[in-house]
Amino acid sequence: MGHGIAQVSASAGYQVVVRDISQEFLDKGLEAIKSSLGRFVKRERLSQSQADEILGRIRFTTSLDEAVSNANLVIEAVPEIMDLKRRVWAEVDELAPRDAILATNTSSLSITEMARHVSHPERFLGMHFFNPPVLMKLVEVNQGEQTSPEVVNTVMEIARRMRKTPVWVRKDSPGFIVNRVLITYLNEAAKLLDQYSVRQIDAAMQHRAGMPLGPFMLCDLIGLDIVVNILRTFESKWGEYYTPESRLLELVKSGKLGRKTGEGFYKYDVRPSVNEKEGEGFDVQLLLKPFVAEAEKLLEEGVASKEDIETAVKLGCNLAWGPFEIKEKGFNLGEDVIAEKQKGVLWITLNRPSKLNSLTLDMLDQISTLLAKAEKDSEVKVIAFKGAGDRAFCAGADVSQFPSLTKSGAQKLSEKGQNVFKQIITCSKPTIAVIHGYCLGGGNELAMACDYRLASEAASFGQPEITLGLIPGWGGTYLLPKLIGPARALELISTGRRISAKEAEKIGLVTKVFEASEFNEKVEEFISNIARGPPLALKSVKQLLKGKELEEAFKMETEEFSKLFETEDTKEGLKAFNERRKPAFKGL
Repeated sequence: MGHGIAQVSASAGYQVVVRDISQEFLDKGLEAIKSSLGRFVKRERLSQSQADEILGRIRFTTSLDEAVSNANLVIEAVPEIMDLKRRVWAEVDELAPRDAILATNTSSLSITEMARHVSHPERFLGMHFFNPPVLMKLVEVNQGEQTSPEVVNTVMEIARRMRKTPVWVRKDSPGFIVNRVLITYLNEAAKLLDQYSVRQIDAAMQHRAGMPLGPFMLCDLIGLDIVVNILRTFESKWGEYYTPESRLLELVKSGKLGRKTGEGFYKYDVRPSVNEKEGEGFDVQLLLKPFVAEAEKLLEEGVASKEDIETAVKLGCNLAWGPFEIKEKGFNLGEDVIAEKQKGVLWITLNRPSKLNSLTLDMLDQISTLLAKAEKDSEVKVIAFKGAGDRAFCAGADVSQFPSLTKSGAQKLSEKGQNVFKQIITCSKPTIAVIHGYCLGGGNELAMACDYRLASEAASFGQPEITLGLIPGWGGTYLLPKLIGPARALELISTGRRISAKEAEKIGLVTKVFEASEFNEKVEEFISNIARGPPLALKSVKQLLKGKELEEAFKMETEEFSKLFETEDTKEGLKAFNERRKPAFKGL
């Protein structure tokens, strides 16, 4: 956490000093920052000179005096042990300027208790980053009983400068927002193990409730000892409802703490996974209702506003919907495609976040039906597509459908996707793809079929079909060269290379790229402007620009796409994908 916070701070332009108790730990932190910056450079989210500038703003030392004596803001990220944190803050208080803001990165411990060990406790607060800090957008800004409003506002603004989304935790309460809701939900899942299996619950919550991981896989990821320790804190504050379930306690007692020990609810000699069928017979409302109820308690207790609770849970848990939205939807999150009309805009959401919103044939049918209805609906001025969660717009077609396809089946698959995307292309109303995260394969073809593509700076694009021994089958061989030119399209399709949002904008694949911190606001502004435009003129423009060669190009692509399903290379490519290995193509 420490080196990640340092990188985020330096990336925002701040001069940073990192202090640890030994040179060994500092060296590891430096290497981790170099590695992280290197990945950003490789993905073209930073230039090498920008990465060098960021690293140049960070100094490393084992001297606490050197680290804090001239600091304006001190962020502590030591282990979650109250006695250790007390000792650290007592030392920092002796050395730091009297007007420095002091922030702890605790995820659950009392801000008020720690503040007792510093002078001027009004300058002390929590600044809880989520792991990994360089990727996770959420920061919980947690005030203690004596924290001044000015300090809260200053730290909220610093978080925004770091391109984070801060939420204000107004009341010092164990677990703050995210851990209070999430850890309680995990305990509630464990309470159901006398009626349902681990795999059944995980499969249902992942595939039908839209959770990135089922509760038990998530327990293993967090560490069962950490889950139990946080529940003990809740139990001491609020009583036996939060007592850790016996199965959790048994695993911790036996040293099976999850991924870090190689075994928890699952064994990690191979990567565990669950499929949708395993979740049959489990009602996801059994866990969604207590999940929402805990959020409602936070609101009743005055811990945070409804808006901040909603934002924190969505970003901290990587969910498409916040707890109050879940309740508004009647706890029914099972639809793979969700349609909502708002201010003249029909929002079509691809709702398979656990599968990176990959498209199934049924989803294509649903999209087709929605498009046909929208054409006749005078209230709909614009049609906008987005993906649920923040990891992907759409990572393409659901490849699990591919291995058993024959040539004729592949032809039908290609034609199905093309027909739906032709509906988008020829639709009389403006269509917009709102893109965050992965936009790959069929997802990129869907985006290209739209009139406008609005991307977050963190989005990435590509046509990776070649890695499966295939070619694009839903219009990519026509749409991509039309947008970026034949030479660039040939390179991207034949290599499967992913490109950043900035490169996509530069070559004409993307209409606009917005910073992540202002993405939603800019998208709403752009769509509102289009929705206010003259419908008949916009329709005429689309008809003139769509291209007369569309039908012939799509037909040729379908023929070539389907023929490849008779080859050994394609069979090997699909098998390798499902087995998570590199394919060995032989030209057969």
